[in-house]
Amino acid sequence: MKNNTDVRRINSNLCARLSFEISDEDDSVCINKQKISANEKIWNRRGKINTLPKEELLKTPFYNYLKREEDSLVKSVEFHFKSRNSYTGSYIKEVENYKIAHLVSAKKVGLKIPRTIVTNYKEELVNFYQKNKPIISKDLRYSVNISDENTKYTSIGTFEVTETMLDHLDTYFAPCYVQELIAKKVEIRVFIFKKKMFSMAIFSQNDTQTKIDYRNYNIEKPNRVSPFKFPENVEKQLLKFMNISNLDTGSIDLILTKKNEFVFLEVNPQGQIDWLSKYCNYYIEKYIAEELAYEK
Repeated sequence: MKNNTDVRRINSNLCARLSFEISDEDDSVCINKQKISANEKIWNRRGKINTLPKEELLKTPFYNYLKREEDSLVKSVEFHFKSRNSYTGSYIKEVENYKIAHLVSAKKVGLKIPRTIVTNYKEELVNFYQKNKPIISKDLRYSVNISDENTKYTSIGTFEVTETMLDHLDTYFAPCYVQELIAKKVEIRVFIFKKKMFSMAIFSQNDTQTKIDYRNYNIEKPNRVSPFKFPENVEKQLLKFMNISNLDTGSIDLILTKKNEFVFLEVNPQGQIDWLSKYCNYYIEKYIAEELAYEK
């Protein structure tokens, strides 16, 4: 790296040589025979330490058990690094991304949120629809990505729920996550690294494909985007939300309504960087590198 700063990169797709030693005198973590010292800064970027030789174990009946054991180890290592205040990002927060809890936290700090229901009962869902239509539905935690020998199932992202869809539902079903559809002026994506914000307005409302959610991407005709600056009070609310959610980085999605109100939708605890940095000329990667290299 520039200015002779040493950098080590650990790829999550490779099996790492990991040792976590604990005693009354000291705790230490060694990865690939190198000890991680107390003054090193660590950035977790959408990954975890992989300790299993997958090719050998995938074909055995013990793989799922060993994955659970590995998960406990990886989370313990993260807790160790977090306790030293040297670790930004979180594998734990990424896999435990609870959208409902985040809505409650956003409400606590004074951010507006959509009217929301999670239910497995048709009558409750129909009543919510009658009171709040139009409404949308989306994944409660992760996008659908399921495969068997002959078929692959994926979700279509956020979509509007129609009365016809409700008519075809059984009395009981798997819990369904539904919100009121909020008319928007623009959508806003903000990436936060510690207390630094990088925000972008996304003009998705004029395209029928992205009108409900910009993540229903139109590859042939992408939405127009531009840098965005929040009012100071909203910035404080967002940082307070990150604090009570125990997040030090992540991407937050909001809507700016036609009444100029900011409505919190959700947070991705790892967040996206590349497109926001590229299209808004933020050079986020440079900022993060300098922050990690020079922070005391």
